[in-house]
Amino acid sequence: MKKLLIIIPIFLFVLTGYYFLKPVSKIDIQTSANIVDNAKSIQKKYKVTNKKYVVMVDFSKSIVDERLYLVNCETSKIEMTSIVSHAWNSGSMYATNFSNESGSEKSSLGAYLTQETYSGRFGYSLRLKGLDKTNSNARDRKIVFHSSKKMKTKWSEGCFALPDKTSRKIIDMIKNGCLVYAYK
Repeated sequence: MKKLLIIIPIFLFVLTGYYFLKPVSKIDIQTSANIVDNAKSIQKKYKVTNKKYVVMVDFSKSIVDERLYLVNCETSKIEMTSIVSHAWNSGSMYATNFSNESGSEKSSLGAYLTQETYSGRFGYSLRLKGLDKTNSNARDRKIVFHSSKKMKTKWSEGCFALPDKTSRKIIDMIKNGCLVYAYK
């Protein structure tokens, strides 16, 4: 009986360790490689001063899924992932409608350039400049990165709202000249 009491916890520990430490599947590795390759390819199309990172935002995924990828172009790795909002007029769980028009309260697709930080209504925030015709009004529309902590819903008015626990870290990593690419 004493042997059984010792063996069972060891077996459960080994089994649990295997479950949590099992290798990433080939599909996950391939998806990561595609995101990194796409980030590097897109970055080459735009003049950016901070070439270390590219932020990829996959609006084909649900608002509750991690769909923001912080790609380190120097190491060819995804350093962070996060959930990120889309605008309430772009759709409920999935963003399906996009606009560059002021007052549309819709998300915009395309490439953005990160600019300066500031403290505003939602705390520490990061201004963006739209680089494509699909988001060229981003600065005038006040499309920014900010924390979702003070938001009443998970949907924004077009901004990229991040969980409070990761917002400052991501903003500090990408401020002043990184490329952000939102796609569907």
